[in-house]
Amino acid sequence: MQNEDENVKILVENLLFIFRALHRGLESLLPEDGLTVPQRFIMGHLIKHGSMSVKELGQKVGLTHSTVSGIVDRLERKGMAIRVQDLQDRRITKVTITDLGRNHLHRIKPRRMFSLVVDSFNNAPAGEQRKILDGLAALRRLLDDGK
Repeated sequence: MQNEDENVKILVENLLFIFRALHRGLESLLPEDGLTVPQRFIMGHLIKHGSMSVKELGQKVGLTHSTVSGIVDRLERKGMAIRVQDLQDRRITKVTITDLGRNHLHRIKPRRMFSLVVDSFNNAPAGEQRKILDGLAALRRLLDDGK
């Protein structure tokens, strides 16, 4: 049986490998749509969680206020997002995804974004696929419980 430090090292190595594979799939869309991975990430959060301030958005995605503000600036220039003054508190500005941004993200199919992982998964035997799905579900539960 491996010790705890060894298991953590293996976990981190595997997560980094998977992260890089997912990132490569997202980067492959850059020439096609002109959006960076962080821009797509911010847009996805706006679709999922609705309008929010740059501060809230930064907290949700784990980026600094200035980084998120720069991303939102670029999305605004492309017509993908807008800043709107909060009606209840005029000191607050909310970032909202535009119809153009929403339609753009919906045209990009998740399967294409993650094609390397999806194709590899589809080539795995059924028993391996089941283990992968069970492991991911368990990890997701643990992460959800740890909020």
